[in-house]
Amino acid sequence: MSLFNKFRDFDVYTKPLDDFRVKTSFGGMITLISMIVIVTLFITETWAFFNIDVDEQLFVDSTSADMRVDIHFDVTFPKVPCTFMTIDVMDVSGETQNGVEDNIFKLRLDQNGNNLTSNPEKQGINENPADAKTTKENPVETAPKCGSCYGAREGCCNSCEEVKTAYALRGWTVEDLTTIEQCKSDAWVQKLKGSAGEGCRIFGKVQVAKVGGNFHIAPGAPLTSHRSHFHDLHSLSPGSFNTSHTIHHLSFGQPYPGKTYPLDERTFISEKGGIMHQYYLKVVPTMFVYTVTDHGREEFSHQFSITRNQKDVLAGA
Repeated sequence: MSLFNKFRDFDVYTKPLDDFRVKTSFGGMITLISMIVIVTLFITETWAFFNIDVDEQLFVDSTSADMRVDIHFDVTFPKVPCTFMTIDVMDVSGETQNGVEDNIFKLRLDQNGNNLTSNPEKQGINENPADAKTTKENPVETAPKCGSCYGAREGCCNSCEEVKTAYALRGWTVEDLTTIEQCKSDAWVQKLKGSAGEGCRIFGKVQVAKVGGNFHIAPGAPLTSHRSHFHDLHSLSPGSFNTSHTIHHLSFGQPYPGKTYPLDERTFISEKGGIMHQYYLKVVPTMFVYTVTDHGREEFSHQFSITRNQKDVLAGA
């Protein structure tokens, strides 16, 4: 019997009378195809029944303007110490939050990305080892010296403050404190040297109003003056801070079920210091309604699109 003739065994559409009950190969093929279609339809319909369908609809946001929105973030800066990192928020309504600390956590990292937060802080950062070892046989030189004012004025500048004052009187700005000999022992210079090679992981959340605004994670102390916002680097050069970073997570509001956020686990590398990374976000309020389960429970969340740009602060471009 040929393989084609074996299809007769599957023929369920036989004739009703024994004299006319004839199994055909074509009938067996029809039966087999029908069974495959029936089983396939059963599996797909069962799968569709237990799956949740998401029906997207566009509507006008009717939630209160007084509602606050949480920004959840988790960012690692492998080359910027935690001691210099600050978080600040400002919006078009005039509300400003400088140096936010509530619900913010910082982890000090070493060069390999290992956590240093639980380790004791380094001691003696402001000490000068050469000065600490002076003895009677090797006394400290007390004779006055005449330090350079670097062209800011005639005469001597023997301290960092005198250099800063001379620059201020001329309307100049100290571009990089580490290049001034008198400022080698400045607290911020020592802090930068003491934390050399360290990184920082910052995570937590901040609350913002439902209006346009800015959210900054940057080195330096945030200051606002005459409607202008800037970061005081304590006369350290912006080139001292390499802002390469990895965004582990960034979202707005409550978690959106099954949502993949566009910036999660994205790494951005700066080839040098003084690079400002800018992200322009368009945030869309989103309401997720469970119509079948949880008796129509509603969750308010947000989705966003992003445009990225970077600026060389040293070049002013």
